[in-house]
Amino acid sequence: MALPSPRAGPVVDLGCGSGETLLALRERFGPELELVGVERDMPALDERLAADARVRPVAADLRAALPFATGSIAAAVCHNTLECLPDKQAFLHEVARVLVAGGHLLLGHSDFDTIAFNASDRDLTRRLVHAFADTQEAWMDAADGMIGRKLVAIGRGSPFELVRTLGWVCIDTQPGGGGLADSAIAGIAGALRRDGHDELVERFDGWLDDLRALAARGEFFFSVNDYAVLLRSPGAP
Repeated sequence: MALPSPRAGPVVDLGCGSGETLLALRERFGPELELVGVERDMPALDERLAADARVRPVAADLRAALPFATGSIAAAVCHNTLECLPDKQAFLHEVARVLVAGGHLLLGHSDFDTIAFNASDRDLTRRLVHAFADTQEAWMDAADGMIGRKLVAIGRGSPFELVRTLGWVCIDTQPGGGGLADSAIAGIAGALRRDGHDELVERFDGWLDDLRALAARGEFFFSVNDYAVLLRSPGAP
């Protein structure tokens, strides 16, 4: 993880889900650092985190003021959450408020429009990927399948200093194991039903059968690009 070591806690994960990033923070920074996981509803954290006395779950709406005092947070991370927020700059101004002077925010997002499958029907695959990248689920206030490639511009327009830009490719070569490819396939199926892509719905099962046939021959491949920016709040560290 590219987040620099904070001198003290707490470190906050804004949009923590079940706590995958919190587990990575714990592994990187050790058992003494105070960690806070924030979700709109009280987070249901992984059992390894639920038993950790130095991890605090917080229910808070990221569209509103954060429930932390000004300058009280050592560092923050936010992954695959920014897309859903209607006012991204308001959110970043609020994160800047709660961070200590010189504190870091690691802001990351998958760029879903970069999803690639090895599949026999190239044009159908592109249409399915774009249907997923362009969809907005019911619980989302906003959606942008190209948000990852916009992080640099968003960071430059925020109160933060842009320190570093990062990118990596997430790869899955075998479906059916609950990995990233399975999540994307489920997301595509949901988007087709939700947005009324009736013609694509009719062709989806055949496309999925093709992926399974490719997998049986050892030819399955999935990838998606993830991007992140490391930002630093104004003021001396």
